[in-house]
Amino acid sequence: FIRKGTYLVLEKLKTLVYRNFLKRIQAIEATNQLKLQRVQMGFKWCEEDVGLDEIECIIANLIYKGHLKGYISHSKRVLVLSKTNPFPIDPILKNT
Repeated sequence: FIRKGTYLVLEKLKTLVYRNFLKRIQAIEATNQLKLQRVQMGFKWCEEDVGLDEIECIIANLIYKGHLKGYISHSKRVLVLSKTNPFPIDPILKNT
């Protein structure tokens, strides 16, 4: 992938896949508070073994990059999403 110059594209796509994955989980749960254990169950359903700490790291990066509006309650292991536009499209368009 590095020789063909597609590595950076794959890394950007990976971020978008995580964002859309969380968006679908939020749509299924129909709430703005997602337990990280539910997200972990989604990863297990996709046959990916991801720990809660790694999930927190993925979510923290999405929040930092502006792909997700919300915060993580570390003590309760909950992702609290913004009630208005928790998955903004603007950062995606700016980074392409």
